[in-house]
Amino acid sequence: MGMDILLGRFPTQLERPETIKFASPIVLLPELFTTRRHQAILLGYLATIGWEVYAPDLRSVAGRDGTPELGRWTFDQLTAIVSEALDALDRDAIVLGHGFGGLVALKMAERPRVKAAVALAPLMPGQRTPLFMRAGNLPARWMKRPLKPPGGRPLLYMLTDVEPFQREALIKALVPDVCAAALEIVRGSVRFEAANAAPRLVVAGSSDPLVPTDSLAGFAAQIGAQFKSLPGQGHWLIGGRAVERAIGEAHRFLVRSLGQDLLLLFPEEWRNDSESSGE
Repeated sequence: MGMDILLGRFPTQLERPETIKFASPIVLLPELFTTRRHQAILLGYLATIGWEVYAPDLRSVAGRDGTPELGRWTFDQLTAIVSEALDALDRDAIVLGHGFGGLVALKMAERPRVKAAVALAPLMPGQRTPLFMRAGNLPARWMKRPLKPPGGRPLLYMLTDVEPFQREALIKALVPDVCAAALEIVRGSVRFEAANAAPRLVVAGSSDPLVPTDSLAGFAAQIGAQFKSLPGQGHWLIGGRAVERAIGEAHRFLVRSLGQDLLLLFPEEWRNDSESSGE
């Protein structure tokens, strides 16, 4: 069942299954330029398998109540805004992000009350990406204005695995997004703690042209995260043929990492999986 709610000051889409199977909800963080419309398949899929899922519209507070304009959000300011949404939830939660949101999710694993973090095809610190590092965004980068969504080949790279009947609508739904925080990632100035963080998982497509898999595997090792590569998949892991495989990896990781504390109704296949892993 889907509904629109306010999570603190953030308009939020809540998807709640008829029977909630997991004790902790998932909070979704989006890729650059994407909205809840782009997350719709992922939201629905998670709900059908028993997750309570929150997708807050973080951009809605830009320029309001002392919050900087969107283009000027630094990475620290962005994580503070995500923390505000989590504080409003006032529950232990799992943070799951895609792309840029995946990297933010990994950072949130250092925050109290985050049980685990899952990053699907995250951007990587120090890695120049065609997603926004292109000539058309030079004025935005100089003036700290919102970055423009990609076009041409980078757009194709981003949406390669989107179902063809959805592609045109999803392209039209792309929106401008944060600048300062994205540039910090490219410069490699974002730091992560390996110690005292919640369990982390990085899932990447082996054919992702935006983020080299080998580099991501090394980054995951540096921050103490588990790493899974999906053969033949590109960047778009939140829909199409990839979503079931990506969320399957997330399921196994969460059950093995968090054990029975996670589960309200404990499906036999996950019980067996957890027991075989030694949890």
